[in-house]
Amino acid sequence: MSGTNGQVAHLDAVEKPERGLHSLTVRDFRNIESASLSFCNGLNLVHGENGSGKTSLLEAIYCLGRVRSFRTHHADQPIRYGQSAYQLVGQIVAQGGKLLPLGIERSGTGLTVHFNSEPVRRLSDLAGNFPVQILSADTTSIFNGGPRFRRQTLDWALFHVEHSYRELWQRYSRALRQRNAALRTQSATRLIRIWDEELLDAAVGIDRLRREYLEELSVLLSTELVALLPGMEVRLRYQSGWPASITLSEALAANLEKDRAQASTQYGVHRSDFQLQANNHEVSGHCSRGQQKTLLVAFLLAQVRLQHSRRTPLGAFLLDDLSSELDVLAQRRVLQALQELGVQVFVTQIAGDSVDPADWGEFRAFHVEHGTVHEVL
Repeated sequence: MSGTNGQVAHLDAVEKPERGLHSLTVRDFRNIESASLSFCNGLNLVHGENGSGKTSLLEAIYCLGRVRSFRTHHADQPIRYGQSAYQLVGQIVAQGGKLLPLGIERSGTGLTVHFNSEPVRRLSDLAGNFPVQILSADTTSIFNGGPRFRRQTLDWALFHVEHSYRELWQRYSRALRQRNAALRTQSATRLIRIWDEELLDAAVGIDRLRREYLEELSVLLSTELVALLPGMEVRLRYQSGWPASITLSEALAANLEKDRAQASTQYGVHRSDFQLQANNHEVSGHCSRGQQKTLLVAFLLAQVRLQHSRRTPLGAFLLDDLSSELDVLAQRRVLQALQELGVQVFVTQIAGDSVDPADWGEFRAFHVEHGTVHEVL
């Protein structure tokens, strides 16, 4: 893949960033035929008319960090019409200012990922190198996106801040696949239970780390809401994925015949979920759309603050059409918080002057028109 030759570049003392995405090359992504861009550590403004390709640029950055889109579940949909594949090649800033190449090629038949010239076989191996958060009208909310979305949100967050989590998650996933395979083939009970020990051992660690993370996140979330939604009391409620009255070992044993009938494991951390409650009510039924957006912003900011407190890479924060998603007060608070944390920020806007970059030490502006992106000097 072009651009992933494994050469590790170093920035000079003046330009040396400590976070985020240094540069990006895009080929045949949405309506962007070709673009090669370099970004600053601070505020990166992307402006242009509706339909010009602003959101597509943010989507490409998001795909680089998560290897999936925030706009669609169809992996090949972002491929430019009439083309067979898209390519994304970024230079990610690592510890000490090293630039490490990250390349993704997605075709209609498969996916190829390279990081620092090495092929990536498990996407979880990428976690922690380039964390990325997105606020967009297309973003599925943590309030109504379903348990699977919330588990993915929780897993990616923990990949970034807890080094042991990835190994536990891989062990659990492997044991779960093997147990389900034994269930599908109607294997003897003793053969199914061989995998229970590994499953249970990994599940205990995952469950503990998830609970600790959400407890810490809940404190930071409440702090964010003091400024954004004064008087709103929130809590994050975690559900393990099995009945609270029994252990997972007991749940697996009691449910074995049902698992056989359905050929899959019904209880475990792969069934866990969490809810955000506001003033002791579920957010989706209690809060207005505007309040839900603000709560989502607070949730994302709290995640970034937690990353900052753990001294993990901050990555990038993507804000798509900020003025349509948040009121003026919330916009100011979000940008101020991100600036204080030192997060690399990408903001799209229709008008070129709706976000004032005066308070930012570093900023760059880009204009998008009919899929063509160029820096405004």
